[in-house]
Amino acid sequence: MASNALLAFDSRPFFDKALRYGVEQGMFPLERLNLMQQDFAKGIVQIANFFGTAHLRPDLEFALRRMVNLIGLYLEDMSGGDLCIAAASLRDKSFLSHSKAGSDMLKRLHALPDSTAIAGNALSPAEQRAFLDEKTASDGINLADYRAELALRLENQATLEFAFWLARKLGLPRDEVEDTDSLIRSAMLVLFVDKAELQVPTRSAFVKLVKAAKSAGARLNDLRLNIFLKDALPDFQRLAQGAMQRFVGKDLPVIRQAGTTADKLLYGDNGEGYFFRESLDEDNGEYDRLVAKEWHRVTKGESDDPAVLSTVFLLLAAGLPPKASLLQREGKDLIRNFRERGFDGAAVTRFISEHAPHALQEELLKFWQEELESEAEGQLADKDPNFPDSHMDRGLEYLRKTCKASWKAPRR
Repeated sequence: MASNALLAFDSRPFFDKALRYGVEQGMFPLERLNLMQQDFAKGIVQIANFFGTAHLRPDLEFALRRMVNLIGLYLEDMSGGDLCIAAASLRDKSFLSHSKAGSDMLKRLHALPDSTAIAGNALSPAEQRAFLDEKTASDGINLADYRAELALRLENQATLEFAFWLARKLGLPRDEVEDTDSLIRSAMLVLFVDKAELQVPTRSAFVKLVKAAKSAGARLNDLRLNIFLKDALPDFQRLAQGAMQRFVGKDLPVIRQAGTTADKLLYGDNGEGYFFRESLDEDNGEYDRLVAKEWHRVTKGESDDPAVLSTVFLLLAAGLPPKASLLQREGKDLIRNFRERGFDGAAVTRFISEHAPHALQEELLKFWQEELESEAEGQLADKDPNFPDSHMDRGLEYLRKTCKASWKAPRR
């Protein structure tokens, strides 16, 4: 009777096969079968309480399927598919220990990273329960899928550790690693450029690395790479060689495309980012000078000054050559042009998109479109008959306060 009850469990093929094999081979004495049935009942109640309650029949039925899934997963994995080994395990150990072993397999799987993203916090018990819930549901997870996911997560773990190793080799503290993929890509760029300093580049150094990599004569120095990897773990050597192959085959052609700039690689929408380190010693304007020469020339390296930006944008909008400071006569020309034909906002947005560093463009457009443009239109207009400004006094005063003007306030 106990044998017939156990044989009814047909939810998980491998569990069923192992159990049937043991019964058919006479591996389970009747006393053992009775104990197995009692053990199974205890396990169902424990699992039902873990995920919900043991007081509802649907929860108990669901717990039965979960337990079958857990035992089957562990048995097939530990036995390598050998029914004799699996049945012997069922004979010698309790169902509870088997289900716990299956649960531990899933917990270890869940503890491994599901991506190469830097995890901010430790996994919570609630997240672990949700993962177990998903993996032990009606269909469960078969051994092939489990092993495939395990292999993927182990590779993610190895990649994360490889990124941290690269950071240490290139002088970057572990806690400053924010993105593994971009860090590895930058490291491959450093290793590809022969004679480049072996450290995570600053923004300005990145510009120079890209310039060197663009050279048609630039080639990977295999000896230099091998020396760098000399003391690395075998897994890290494998990952480094693979990362370099991807860099040479995929990233380098993008770098060498006409129109690709270091600025676009760092801040553009190409989807393949690069990592750089902030440097307090680096001149703030050095990067702008390297990647946005015209912007740097026009702003005189003072693009962090709202008065300079206002000067450049208002001159452009008025159809005048952009510059970082404003003479009074240029202010009058600016006002006159605006009052005759209004602002050419497209000229400003075009100049920003063509010449400003990518990292600043969104903020600059917002400053022009949401703050400066409408305010200047209201202040420079001369449409109020009760408040005429035919001599431009009011307009010039607005420009003097808003722009980097060269004239002083009139004496009163």
